[in-house]
Amino acid sequence: MLPPDPEQETRVANHPLDPIFHPRAVAVVGASSRPGGANFVSALIEQGCETIYPVNPNADEILGLPVFPNLGAIPGPVDHVISSIPADRVEPMLEDAGAKGVRSMHFFTAGFAETGESDRLALQQRIVHRAKELNIRVFGPNCLGLYVPGSGLAFASGCPTDAGPVAFWAQSGTNANTVIYDGALRGLRFSKVVSFGNAVDVNAAELCRYALADPQTEFVGAYIEGLPDARDLFQALRELAAEKPVALLKGGMTDAGARSTRSHTASLAGSGAIWRAAATQANAVLVGSMQESIDMLVGWRFGAVPQGERVALVVGGGGLSVQGSDDIASLGLTLPDLTVATAERLRELTPIAGTSIRNPVDTQSLWRGDDLAPTLETIAADDNLDALIVQIGTSWGGAMDPGFAQKRQDRLFRELQQATPRLAKIGKPVALVIPTSHDPFTAQLSGGLLQRVIALGYPTFTSVPAAARTLQRLNTWRRRRAERAPG
Repeated sequence: MLPPDPEQETRVANHPLDPIFHPRAVAVVGASSRPGGANFVSALIEQGCETIYPVNPNADEILGLPVFPNLGAIPGPVDHVISSIPADRVEPMLEDAGAKGVRSMHFFTAGFAETGESDRLALQQRIVHRAKELNIRVFGPNCLGLYVPGSGLAFASGCPTDAGPVAFWAQSGTNANTVIYDGALRGLRFSKVVSFGNAVDVNAAELCRYALADPQTEFVGAYIEGLPDARDLFQALRELAAEKPVALLKGGMTDAGARSTRSHTASLAGSGAIWRAAATQANAVLVGSMQESIDMLVGWRFGAVPQGERVALVVGGGGLSVQGSDDIASLGLTLPDLTVATAERLRELTPIAGTSIRNPVDTQSLWRGDDLAPTLETIAADDNLDALIVQIGTSWGGAMDPGFAQKRQDRLFRELQQATPRLAKIGKPVALVIPTSHDPFTAQLSGGLLQRVIALGYPTFTSVPAAARTLQRLNTWRRRRAERAPG
């Protein structure tokens, strides 16, 4: 992470959302001992939240914590409330929260405007109006809330307890979970993740401005369905993307998707063409899926921004090289010829039979697990190249001896480890591809390899097309940013 910036520290301290991300105590209203009823309490305990108050008039203890009948019965201050009670019981609880001096409330509670029913819309409007009168900021309703590992906040078990430089804002709880769990497997750690559902109060525009001020956040992703004031979000995106990289996934880009957003978060999706234009103007990278969002964040986080479109593909198989070449070319990158000096050096390292020293490079070093370090160093040093895509994972097959496969993978990792300082000095991105597999043995080996190479600092992808698409977008993002730089 970047060293502290005193100016940014002051800016974030003055932002109205910052105290909300650092509560002194959290109350979970509606926690219970029923299956799933203590999920929020469990997640907070696991994350290390110091002061947690379960609230339920029909319980005495939950997960070893004393339970209070209402917010007023809690002896100490409460800054943040998680509401997990039915919608028709929210209004009295909101009054208790106001009397208690609560600063923010997350409504896991659903059943408001997203139902399309007029009485539920009216209920939502009353709650928003009253919360504003009580100076209580609202997340949601219909959302998972806050994950802030630095403050011990989480909405699900299994989230990493260590913080990192990535922020993510999502109108979908599922997508918030996806970025945390899938992103963590690829080395991402988070400053804040906010699932904000119907966005009746805290919304994407305000969160983007917070991310701009937050010194703990260097890279930002967002999943947006729609907002009443899209113009304000577009302005916030421009402000944020001018200083920090932003990956934007927009739900409801088609007519069918737009209809779905109305029943999910009661959002008006807006025209897909308008969102594409807004992203381009802001230099936010518009992506097509959650996995593409994670790909972009991995690319930024692990330094995969190339200085051009010239790529080398390094694989261990003829079919992989042919299909990979098609994938790379179709995504707007080029596979230039290697220099004569590079080819001559590769010929010394790579047997002629069954291999290729052109670009793509089909090398047996990826199968043998030796000579990979000098092979990668030689290719990376080629002046005709801006980046490398290297597929180091493959299917081992049910007939492969497990001990032999593990030893070969260990050799391959040692070669990567040996090459890492030299590759870092050369300074070109090396995107490693480790495909996913439904074969249990291959999946186990690949998962172990994935964590080991992430620890070395490499960006990892599940396929050559995913790596190529990310490099192409990163290069476009870099070029546009340079064009807009002052002077």
